[in-house]
Amino acid sequence: MKRLTFLVAFLLAAQVCAQEVGRMDELQPQQKADATELKLTGELSTKGNSDFRQLRDLCWQLRRLDLGEARCTDIPDNALHSRHRLEAVVLPRKLRTIGSQAFFACSSLRELTLPEKVESVGSAAFSMCTGLEQLTIEGTPRLGDFAFAHLRSLRRLTLRSAVPPPASPTAFEGIDRTQVEIEVPRDSERLYRKAEGWARLFGHVAASEEVCQPERVLVPMPARLERCEGEALTVNRRWEVEAGPDLANETGHAMRLIAKRIFGQTDAPKPKGRAVLRLDLDAALGHPEAYTLEVDKEGVRIVGGGQAGVFYGLMTFDQLLRGEAETRCCAAIPWLRIEDRPRTEVRELMVDPCRTFVPFDELKAFVPEMARYKLNSLHLHLVDDQAWRIEIKAYPELTAQASKRVGMDDMLRVDSGYYTQDQMRELVELAARYHVQVVPEIEMPGHEVAAIHVFPQLTCHAKEVPIRTTCGVSDELLCPGSEFTYEFLGKVFRELAEVFPSPYVHLGGDEAGNPALDCWTSCPNCQALKRQLGITTTDRSENWRLQEHLFNRVIDTLRTKHGKTPMFWYETDFKRIQPGCVTFAWRHGLTRAALDAAVANDAKIMLCPGEHCYLDYPMAPGDMPEVNWGMPVTSLEATYALDPAWGMGEEFERNNLFGVAGTLWSECINSPERIYYQAYPRAIALAEVGWSHAAVRSWKGFLQRLAPAVRDLQRRGISCSLRYEGAEGFEQR
Repeated sequence: MKRLTFLVAFLLAAQVCAQEVGRMDELQPQQKADATELKLTGELSTKGNSDFRQLRDLCWQLRRLDLGEARCTDIPDNALHSRHRLEAVVLPRKLRTIGSQAFFACSSLRELTLPEKVESVGSAAFSMCTGLEQLTIEGTPRLGDFAFAHLRSLRRLTLRSAVPPPASPTAFEGIDRTQVEIEVPRDSERLYRKAEGWARLFGHVAASEEVCQPERVLVPMPARLERCEGEALTVNRRWEVEAGPDLANETGHAMRLIAKRIFGQTDAPKPKGRAVLRLDLDAALGHPEAYTLEVDKEGVRIVGGGQAGVFYGLMTFDQLLRGEAETRCCAAIPWLRIEDRPRTEVRELMVDPCRTFVPFDELKAFVPEMARYKLNSLHLHLVDDQAWRIEIKAYPELTAQASKRVGMDDMLRVDSGYYTQDQMRELVELAARYHVQVVPEIEMPGHEVAAIHVFPQLTCHAKEVPIRTTCGVSDELLCPGSEFTYEFLGKVFRELAEVFPSPYVHLGGDEAGNPALDCWTSCPNCQALKRQLGITTTDRSENWRLQEHLFNRVIDTLRTKHGKTPMFWYETDFKRIQPGCVTFAWRHGLTRAALDAAVANDAKIMLCPGEHCYLDYPMAPGDMPEVNWGMPVTSLEATYALDPAWGMGEEFERNNLFGVAGTLWSECINSPERIYYQAYPRAIALAEVGWSHAAVRSWKGFLQRLAPAVRDLQRRGISCSLRYEGAEGFEQR
């Protein structure tokens, strides 16, 4: 009987694989999830929950897509962004435009033909299609910046038009010309070799003549930048790095930086002359992240208040070499002196591998990128209702039973994976080399359904619940009246303390109020705890005191046994906060209440209010994620407008402000490339908010300095949203 059921299921799946329909709405949810081959013939929608959004997010196994007969003239931005399984696509015959990053990182795509009627290909439209071997361009479309960048497997490029299509100079960035056979119409090669945008592909690359303009390229903006008299230092030299043994890590960074920026250019002429990059330490700078950077005729000298300061000086040096990012490296740097130090102690990004698992290698790769902009803390949201993602040796059942599920709202894809403790130690070690601390988060008392699924005795009435597969908030909480709860948390935090050396541990604490607190009202164990605490009410009005009791016990364990400082998401349910804790102001519209509570309770506070810092929200109307649970827009300008002191003055900033953080909740982020897309460029704006002092900041100046950073992201094959005014190729939609 089981074999017959399997055969029927297999035959049904096979029928779906070759499905031909007009539009995606004609398919049932499971048919979309099972589809590996689709042909669409109708008029395709491009906005909201469009045919393209459904193809991208719901057809997660899709390998072949035929749109040849579809009525479609425009493929929207991000249409099939990072669909790694897609092997073949036939584009609509009447297609006119292909949007920005429409097929970004479709790494299994092997062949592609652009129909003759295509008029434009957007920025990075096919960038990072690393498996693409054959590309045919039938007409004369305008090719945007990095449109076909990083096609590492490209072996044949066929151009049908005798007239070269207008192309950005970076359209084919990162392609090894020696590996590609280029076919053009007879007697047309000379035209292509001379045409702007094609010369580089044919091997004619002029050396950069750019003299870096520091005021136009540095982000975050340093506290003080002073130009000095003298002829600009040419960078195409034989560089030597001089540093003491205490700076071995930074010396390694310096050598890699020089190799990639200066000597990583295949077209660079033979170096002329010598230059020295000197790295030093000076505690008199007064802050371990402070640094000075000087450029003169001898080279560059970076002095840091600590190793981190030297590292941040190197990151500034890297941006000076990058210049306007028209090429990988500028020609010269003016003589100058920079004095710099951070405004806030902690500049954080939070990554959520629970809703969508982030493969370990991808998680590691996120660290160097955030460190480029002087972000110094990676907050890992390791458990939630949808999954448990960290190995706990005392409870192997957690990862065995709660690290895999099918579905996240309408996306019926398999999501599985967890991190071993050895992997997390490796991540911590890597992050330390980039001066980034890794802070683990274990949620309590809410957002613990994955753990409750494995151990029902963790919640009131020992209720058995499935792992959650949707957004939203569960009413199931850890039971504060059960000793097993404290035994469980004690063992979990003991193992985390051994893996993560950060002095901080995040305890969650969010969204455990009404109506979820009702579960404590009807629980005999919780009622007994109320009597023990002298609580006489039997309704839920005093249930917040049970949460306080739970937190106090865990906080005491963390402080006395593990030397950790607790962090948690601030809720108005927290009537009292233990002094010395770090609270996160996250709720839209409640930041002032959270700040007042921190001051009243002598606590530190991290600013990550949703209206400024929730980077999983779309950056503009219609931007990814187009379909979500009702997220508002958090624009690039809104992120940049954040005041870390929230207008509360220097005393608050000195005594209570801990830092700023951007959050990347992953309910709607279903590939590693989309984490970057949601993070950048807003993470760069947040980095300047947290690092640069108000006197050197301006929105107009930031936009100017952001442009080279975005071009550099694209040159290195990193996805980022371009949905902001001032971005190259941006059109108001």
